[in-house]
Amino acid sequence: MAKEPKTTDSPDKGAGTAVPPAGSRTVLREFGQEVKAQVFHNTGYLSLSYFTILWLFAGACVFGLVVETVFHVIVYGSYESRAGLVWGPFSPIYGVGAVALTVFLNRFYHSHNLVIFLISMVVGSVLEYVTSWGMEFFWGAIAWDYSGTFGSIGGRTNFAFGMMWGMLGLVWVRIVLPLVKRLFMQVSAKSMLARIITAGMTAFLAVDITVTVMALDREGQRAVSIPATTWEQQFFDEHFPDSYLQSKMQNMSVYGKK
Repeated sequence: MAKEPKTTDSPDKGAGTAVPPAGSRTVLREFGQEVKAQVFHNTGYLSLSYFTILWLFAGACVFGLVVETVFHVIVYGSYESRAGLVWGPFSPIYGVGAVALTVFLNRFYHSHNLVIFLISMVVGSVLEYVTSWGMEFFWGAIAWDYSGTFGSIGGRTNFAFGMMWGMLGLVWVRIVLPLVKRLFMQVSAKSMLARIITAGMTAFLAVDITVTVMALDREGQRAVSIPATTWEQQFFDEHFPDSYLQSKMQNMSVYGKK
């Protein structure tokens, strides 16, 4: 009688251990290698330096303000000052947004559009939320409130604006960054003229941002009837009264810290 062949399987070997299929291991390994390559070995599409970041910030502050102003005129039929600093046509949330999107997406320029969209959506939503929270926490100021809208998170951001940030990130990476790269290739950041202008812009923005923060802080104090008892408070009451700040930042209401 022929004997049945013995099997080499051992029922106890590896018992209780879930081993992923070979295909899954391959996908996970390739994904890990891709992330490692992007983070550690990819120098990015745009060479980032202080010169690049500063002018990205300044340019986006102006460009974003222009776009938002035109959008308000088209949608609401009236002009409204949307500036965010006391001097100059600057809206810093767009400057910070441009720098943040560039830093986070610079290494993913060749990635799928969906990846860029999702990263932009998260980065923009976080930026909006933190900015709204910061203005209310430090000055009792409110510039937007999305309460009651779909996907609202504390009224500070919502699904629709998250989608807009995602689309903005796609436009930024696919259209704007190539133009920015070509523009920066025409300018020598190490030339004396470029260094002087960059230093001047750095000093101006530093003073502009500092004065804006102090002026908003004093506006918040006035909103809760805190009298001017120091020379700084008297200075901002005289040179940056509520009428000036409200005409400059018409989309912002300051109620003061409670």
